[in-house]
Amino acid sequence: MDVMLERYAGQVASAMAAGLGGRLVGVYLHGSAVLGGFDARRSDVDILVVSEGSMTAAERSAAAEALRDERLPCPAHGLELSIVTLPVARNPTACLAFELHVTTAPDDSKVVDGHGHEGDPDLVLGFAVCRQAGRLFGPGRPASEVFGPVADDLVLAQLAHELRWGTEHALGEYAVLNACRAWRFTVDRVLVSKLDGGLWALGRTSVPDRELIQTALDRQRCLPAADLDPAAVQRFVDQVMSRLTRASAMP
Repeated sequence: MDVMLERYAGQVASAMAAGLGGRLVGVYLHGSAVLGGFDARRSDVDILVVSEGSMTAAERSAAAEALRDERLPCPAHGLELSIVTLPVARNPTACLAFELHVTTAPDDSKVVDGHGHEGDPDLVLGFAVCRQAGRLFGPGRPASEVFGPVADDLVLAQLAHELRWGTEHALGEYAVLNACRAWRFTVDRVLVSKLDGGLWALGRTSVPDRELIQTALDRQRCLPAADLDPAAVQRFVDQVMSRLTRASAMP
């Protein structure tokens, strides 16, 4: 793992320990930093923090202040961090309650107070990755003991949501490679990085799709590559969406 990323994750863990004290269950790195494919030029640093119980308004405000990029510069595209309670982590649902969400990416910087919020379905995949491969920074309990099993139907539903979002809002390479990792999950129920999903899918497609995936891989790695045809991207995503629909319908 990148030295700067290691140091930054440790600093985030120290800041959370200072704010939560003995109520801190753990600080867990997830996303591409643990699954592979992390690239500081375009990857977020994904972190989940678990506390024993709910935080006060003053604690939430102090945590948001401690994580500001001006105070704790992120060595990547930005920090994406959520704080949840231990009962929530142990019992994953389709829309997960959270205490605080902080994003520091320049194009999407925000602080969201979870109290009074309906919850965040995006946390489903974060919980699943933490249980599968989350890395603890600082003192705390292993991720596999903190995050409860995430039901396959919850993961499939969130993967489908991300596929729809990707074709409308994200770059073509994101949409294609996100579809590849979703396809991989329908086959063997494992979550992988977008890069690993693309590499896995290369040997399972015909020539047109293989060329589309290879171009997406090159673009994701910031290598010279042609533009992706939006129609071809949509067609490929639709194929994978059909696979997700069939997998969701299976008993």
